[in-house]
Parts: sequence; C-alpha cells; structure tokens
Amino acid sequence: MYSTTDNSINSYSNSRISDKNANSNIDKSGHAFDEKKTILIVDDVSINIDILAYCLGDGYKISASQDSSIALKSIALEKPSMIILDLFMPEIDGFEFCRVIKSDGNFCDIPIVFITSASDAATLSKAFAIGAVDYITKPISSQEVRARIKTHLRLKAAEDALREQNHLLEIKVAERTRKIQEKQNEINEVQHEAILRLCLAAELRDKVTGMHIRRIQEYSALLGRKCGLPADHVELLYLASAMHDLGKIGIPDSILLKPGKLDADEWVIMKSHTVIGAQSLANSRFKLIQLAQTIARSHHERWDGKGYPDRLKGLEIPMEARIVSIVDSFDAMLAQRPYKIPMPLEKVLEIIRSERDQAFDPAIVDIFLANITEFQNVATAFSD
Repeated sequence: MYSTTDNSINSYSNSRISDKNANSNIDKSGHAFDEKKTILIVDDVSINIDILAYCLGDGYKISASQDSSIALKSIALEKPSMIILDLFMPEIDGFEFCRVIKSDGNFCDIPIVFITSASDAATLSKAFAIGAVDYITKPISSQEVRARIKTHLRLKAAEDALREQNHLLEIKVAERTRKIQEKQNEINEVQHEAILRLCLAAELRDKVTGMHIRRIQEYSALLGRKCGLPADHVELLYLASAMHDLGKIGIPDSILLKPGKLDADEWVIMKSHTVIGAQSLANSRFKLIQLAQTIARSHHERWDGKGYPDRLKGLEIPMEARIVSIVDSFDAMLAQRPYKIPMPLEKVLEIIRSERDQAFDPAIVDIFLANITEFQNVATAFSD
C-alpha cells in the first residue's frame, strides 16, 4: 500500500493493480511490453490517493506523492501522461504546481485534472485559467473518475497523433521545398549559362572582349543596388544586361572588327545593333527578356536626347538603360579594342564627369563616381 509517511514518489502496488500480467502485454514474439499510460497523483492525504488508485483500477501505471515539491521534481525524470492534482496542499498548492508545469515547454502538454471539494465558480475559473483541463469534485465517484480520465487521455492521444502528423507533414513539405529549390537553382544556372553563351556568340569574334559581358553584368548589378533597386530587380538587371549588345551578331565583321574609324555608312550599320538586338528579343512574355529588349534598344540613348535609335531624352530613357549606358561606356573606354588602345582610369573618369547631364543621367553618374573603388575592384576581378 502507499505509505502516508513516505513522501517520495511511489508506484502504486497493491494486490489489485500490481499483477504482472495486468501491467504488460505480449507481442507476437512473446516479449512483454508496457502500453499503460502513467498517471501521477499528487495529494497530501494518503487516503485520497488510495481511493483514486482504486477507482482507476489496473488499466494504468500509477505514480503518487503526498509531497508536491517532490512530485514536481519527479516529472523531469519520468513524464506522466496525466496529472491528477489536489488543489489545496501545503508548500506548493495545486494552483502553483499547475502554473509551473504549464510554463515549461517540455511539460505544458500534460493534461491536469484537479481534485477538489470546492465548487464555487471563482475557484474553478481560476483552475481552468491556469491550464487545468477538468476537475473532479469530492466525494469521488469511481465511474466519473474513470470516464473523465479515459476521455482526457484519448484527447491527449489524439492531440499527440495530430502533432506528430503535422511534424511529419512539415518534414515532407520541407523536403519537397528543398527539392523544388534545388531544381529551381539548377534551372537558374542553366538559364544563366544559356544567356551568357548566347551573348558570347555576339562578342567572341573579338577575342579581347571575352570578359566584357561579365563585367557589364557585375557593374550593372552593383550600380543598380547603389541606385536603390530592389534585390529581385537587381537580379533581373544582372541577367538582362548581358544581352545589351546581342544585336552585334547581325553586324558584319568588316565593320565590327574594323581597326580604324567607321565611315558614315558603316556607322549607320553599326548603330543598327540596338534595333537588331531589340527585335531578336521582342514579344516575350517573360520579364527578363522584356527588360533585356529595353536595354538592348536604349542603352545608347543620351540624357540630352542626341543618342540612338529613338533619340529619347532624360527620364524618357528607361532607368536600366541609363545604368547600362554608364557602365558600358566605362568598360569600353578602359578596354583594348581593335580600333583603340585602353584609356587610363583618370581620363575615363574625366570624360564621364564631362558627360554628366549630357550623355549620362547626372544622378546616376554621381552615385557611380561616389562608389568608383568598388567598380575598380570589379574591373580587376574580371579582367581579360
């Protein structure tokens, strides 16, 4: 029997509920396994524990204590499936005991049923407010105890099953999301490489400009960020800027690679690369290609309206084209070409300053010059 003088946690072991076969089931291989739910009874009166244990019968594994502080510590050693708790006890009463349990993330899911002789609304409301799921009034009815405990254990089992199902679902969703992301990353890599290879087809006839596309991409993305474009649009700009000179694929080598100055007729043909590039990218439903079309057509427009092919002026020129216009000119002046030697950086910056408010958007020029060290770093990292 449970000893009223021993305040440690006891497993209830009277002859009615200690039968070995009653506490175990036998699996198909003949091994015993315990399926019983553990119920912790905490009450400072031993007779109350005896009555509750008798009412519950041999269907549960019963642990019990008359000392609420010891019972509280014991939960960390063995988590019960349910706690039956007296409200009014010395030291730690039922209210405080419940508060402690419900404030601990490891144990807050344990259902707590109060045993009390109180029946006033204020006491019961307080009990429910701090987390109790039910209460049983004294004197105790065996049928009531068994029915309520059985109901709440079933609810707890259902909640646990649902929680586990949700956890497994979250794992599956996370795994599926990971696979989708990996697939999307692979698609993005293929897309990036396809764009780069397509553009190189237009550029690689002039072998000294092989890294020009990569520099334009890096410059454009950097300047786009400095201008305050959102991250997703910067990514589009990075990809679309690679296609700024796609139309050069339609320019004859005799003009594209001519070592000297172009004559008037040749210059007309050379300028047509903006229209050729835009036409090759026209009528797409994708934002990336639409932006590439805009840049291909308009990156040689000038702030003063004297550019080509549409003689757009000022803010009529799309912002992305204004960005690419500056970085394309910057890179071209620094680079070796069949028709020119590279300019020193100081001379390049002097020209860009002089073309502020003429060829280039003055606000973007100011941002570019304020961050010139970062653009120099890109030039070094992606040199020919």
